[in-house]
Amino acid sequence: MSQNTAGATPFPLGVFVGNPNYFDSNEEASFEANFSAFSTLMKSKPQFIDQYGDQRLPVSGWVGQSSWNAASMAQSPVLKGVTPVIGLPMTSTASGSGTPDQFYKDFTAGKYDSVLQGMVKAWADNGFTTQIWRPGWEMNIDTMPSYAGNDAATRADWVKAFQHISTVLHAAGQANGVDVKVAWNPSVVNYSNASNVIKTAYPGNQYVDIIAADVYGDVFPYGTPTHLYDWDKSGQVLNSSHPVYDSSVQQWATDPVNLQHYYTYPASNQWSLDGSAGHATTLQQLIDLAKSAGKPFAIAETGAGNTHDGAGLTDNPTFVKWLADTLHQSGVNVSFVNAWDSNSGGQYRFTSSADHKPLEAAAWARYFGDPPTATSASASASTPVTTTSSHTPVLTIADPTLSVHGKGGTVDLGVKVATTDPNDVVTASITGLPQYETITDKLDGKTFNGNNVTLTAEQVDSGLTLTSNYTRGGDPASTLTLTAIAKDPVSGAVIKGAPHTITVTDPPPATAPAPTSPPKATVANSSATTGQDPGWLSQHQDSIANGGTTTTGRSTGTGGLASQRSASALLSEIRDLVANSGVANSGSGAMTVADDPREGGSPASCLASHSFALLSQSLAGQTGRVDPGQVVTAGSNSPTWVQDSFLTRPQKP
Repeated sequence: MSQNTAGATPFPLGVFVGNPNYFDSNEEASFEANFSAFSTLMKSKPQFIDQYGDQRLPVSGWVGQSSWNAASMAQSPVLKGVTPVIGLPMTSTASGSGTPDQFYKDFTAGKYDSVLQGMVKAWADNGFTTQIWRPGWEMNIDTMPSYAGNDAATRADWVKAFQHISTVLHAAGQANGVDVKVAWNPSVVNYSNASNVIKTAYPGNQYVDIIAADVYGDVFPYGTPTHLYDWDKSGQVLNSSHPVYDSSVQQWATDPVNLQHYYTYPASNQWSLDGSAGHATTLQQLIDLAKSAGKPFAIAETGAGNTHDGAGLTDNPTFVKWLADTLHQSGVNVSFVNAWDSNSGGQYRFTSSADHKPLEAAAWARYFGDPPTATSASASASTPVTTTSSHTPVLTIADPTLSVHGKGGTVDLGVKVATTDPNDVVTASITGLPQYETITDKLDGKTFNGNNVTLTAEQVDSGLTLTSNYTRGGDPASTLTLTAIAKDPVSGAVIKGAPHTITVTDPPPATAPAPTSPPKATVANSSATTGQDPGWLSQHQDSIANGGTTTTGRSTGTGGLASQRSASALLSEIRDLVANSGVANSGSGAMTVADDPREGGSPASCLASHSFALLSQSLAGQTGRVDPGQVVTAGSNSPTWVQDSFLTRPQKP
């Protein structure tokens, strides 16, 4: 677990709350108020602050702008001892500027060495003896001015430019007696035409001092926005046999499990944890790179609640906790975490009550402020984890194996839930319920069906009855998975208890019910079909032998229409034989047949059995193909997904 050895916060704390401007008293007062509000919330003064070179200026103006920024920071009373983390553009968007690729080539050729040297000196002259530079930050987002490019040639030019810039910055630091550190800083994205920049745009360990990431809580899950694979309700497995889909991003994002899964695997779809074909870059991949390279890791920018992604998560504590847990569990050496507490580039500000983000603000203070709240180093970042105010709920079952007769049989599930925190909202989810079973609670008499059922603790504890409506043969078995879930009503933190399973078998009733009305057999004539399915014959045989009523639709076998009609006519004759104890009669007649305990069975069943033997002989003369049934399935080994929206944000200053 990486901790902040320089202060009380779990990680060295940084922020962006706008830019100081000591030369304008109103702007400076606004900046100081924002900085102080953040410090008060976190109970700790940030040690780092994000600053930026202005790519809107021509390159010739970058040194002057650096002098202005450095002087404003040096003169601001709240920023004493704070280290600047400086975004360095690798292109200019000023009027008349060339293409990004031309800038990369010019940097490599040394055309702008004096500018780079002058920028380092400007910060050094204002007393900043430690400078952290981020050349071409967020190079994998195509709306950024220093985008690494869609093609391999441009990316190669970008890498060469970064290598040269890093070399010049380090030399300038030595010349000015200051400690210059260079951060390679992509963004966490679920798709980029620059592909995974770890493979396409990493400049090499000798040119990098810190591996940094910009990671935000914006939500752009793969899939159709009105048909999103619900990771949680589908059992938290890929390609579930019982998939559940949500009809909107808002619905999908209300479940913290879906959010945490997305943050961990931003390119995940139903079939793969990375459906981007190598175009995604995840936070974990960047952490792994830092660990393998022996480099410290940093979060150069991070923000949670926003409004432009369609999820409506304006107050989002889930992201904040996920980020803290991920960093703790990784064991990586964290240099700093800079929170984006500003509405520049999106609605990310959270400090003020006017921001309407009380849960998110509390989460930032809890997991990144002073005093920190320890998080579990063993908990998975992709599944709900507990906080100090939420305890693991307990679910108990009386019997893991149950048997219930079909055709209306019932059995008590014997399930109870409990929690040690009375403030938690506790529910129980039941997955795997087959179509022929339902569950009814005794609290309000509600009946539930479907693959994913959620009940309140009160409904569970009132008693749950499972009803089987299975009508076919055999003894089918289904496995129900039951999980208790507790949600903290204040922080929104969710934790799941250990799942339990109940295996339910559905044998048919021990004895068939006695007929209560004159037996009838109703046969719907088939239109032009091609043969008779043996399943159709068996269905009618069982119906007449047991006094049932049967209706058939179209046949799907292969044979002659004459045979179909002949079989139907013969079945009618059999019906009359059974109904009248062997005397053919076109009129209707009531018949009561008592069960015969003798070996031969009832007269009706004997007549039916004998008559169906004749019918079988009659049908045996058909030459068509007899197929007891056919199941046709279609699938795809390589589903194609269209990315509906990419993780992008408005450009920051």
